[in-house]
Amino acid sequence: MTSNAVDSFRLAWQGKVNEIPDSQVQAVTGDSLLIRAGAAEALFTAPAGSTGCIAWWGISEQVETCYGRISQIVGLETDVAQHLAAGDPFQSGLLNVTEGQQVTRLVDFPLSYQTGITQIATYSIGPRESLTLFGQTAQYQRIDERIWMPELDYSALNQYWVDPATGQVRRSLQHPSPEFPVFEVISTHKHGKDAQE
Repeated sequence: MTSNAVDSFRLAWQGKVNEIPDSQVQAVTGDSLLIRAGAAEALFTAPAGSTGCIAWWGISEQVETCYGRISQIVGLETDVAQHLAAGDPFQSGLLNVTEGQQVTRLVDFPLSYQTGITQIATYSIGPRESLTLFGQTAQYQRIDERIWMPELDYSALNQYWVDPATGQVRRSLQHPSPEFPVFEVISTHKHGKDAQE
């Protein structure tokens, strides 16, 4: 990381910029997770070939993703825990989601003493779109996730761009909390030989 991610996200809210160049992301020997929130960026790493639920560590904070969806944030001013529900579309792979499919999760915001907040997610299948990630252009399947939290009167649209060959979420726009700006999450996934190069 170029700086503590907590400080990085605080800079975003103050309108200051902390940019991580593509070359630094590509220099990571394992898998990487680049998060852009507002004007700040933070880079997290994990061992090459990490799959499923992955803990990404910073200096004093942790982000966990489950199959590409942010499931936990610890160490920022608002902690978030939004674990996948039984039968969650992320577990079976977003490429298998059906139009209008719904799932209900329970979300916790521990620092504000809010637990068991209902989140209803409804899925729709978007078009295949061309994206350029770290200098590589490819086609990805977009999946939209409309979330609704009735107790907070909060709704947002999350979007996921899935690699049709691997089923991995390569880029997403996620709203983990009403307190945060949208998180743009971009991931790399390196196979063994890629990690050694």
